[in-house]
Amino acid sequence: MNHSLALAASDRLLILAPHPDDESIATGGLIQVAREIGATVRVIVLTDGDNNPWPQRWIEKRWHIDAAARVRWGARRREEARAAMRVLGLEPDDARFFGLPDLGLTDLLMRNDQTVIDALREAIADFRPTILLMPALSDRHPDHSAAYILACLALQRTGISPRLLTFAVHGGAAGNEVLALNSAQRENKANAILAHSSQVRLSRRRFLSYAAGDETFADASSIAENSSHPLRPRWCDGVLQLRVDPAHSAGRGLAVFVALDDGTRVLQTPTSGDAVVAIQAARAQSGYVKLARPQSGWRVFDAHGWQPVKRT
Repeated sequence: MNHSLALAASDRLLILAPHPDDESIATGGLIQVAREIGATVRVIVLTDGDNNPWPQRWIEKRWHIDAAARVRWGARRREEARAAMRVLGLEPDDARFFGLPDLGLTDLLMRNDQTVIDALREAIADFRPTILLMPALSDRHPDHSAAYILACLALQRTGISPRLLTFAVHGGAAGNEVLALNSAQRENKANAILAHSSQVRLSRRRFLSYAAGDETFADASSIAENSSHPLRPRWCDGVLQLRVDPAHSAGRGLAVFVALDDGTRVLQTPTSGDAVVAIQAARAQSGYVKLARPQSGWRVFDAHGWQPVKRT
């Protein structure tokens, strides 16, 4: 059953956008509604979206994208995000840009990069949000799902317990918290999306479709283990056992990713005949696992995404 998302003037909304344009696509209406009622909004854009070669090749009429070209593209996309947020009614001080590696958030998570987690933790503690919005764990873009986990890790030890809401941009469950938008808000959201001119050049219709209806969010507290996920977790005497569904064989070149709350990080490619991946995790109480390609290639999206695991 769907519910209307309620906001109050006293709310402080912190939005985590993995890339420039996610703030407009996923929360362009929410930002407007929050500002109209007097709530406070801050947006953190985690990456500059610089690893985005196909639109860049088309617009710049070049095939080879070197480091300098990526920096230039990232700077362009950051300015587009600033312009979009102005359309939505935000001031320059309402945005923070972390400049993390585009298509690199999973790597930072798997390296247990405390610099990134501490930066997010400091940003959360400084702003003290009443509502924290972040990508859904089920979002198929690896930067999006990794952003969810990094945010959850950062929230620990802040002493803050905001309401956690998620948004799905690239697949995954959309949720049942609905924010109704009127025609003026949808039109303004469309204008914010169009401010990301580098992105709509090749995908104008698809991008504008995000402004055609209401916005939906999910309560993160309702996330549960997915019985259809290809990894079947089981804790046994301090060992996390992950059984790989036979339908997802090692021949597909997939690897098991493990990120546990005790700092354990494992990236393991099952060998032929392996039925179970066993992880020593005596101190861990919970975490996340996924089955995906070890490295992102031209096919960016994960087939299955992350699965939460919890010791019972």
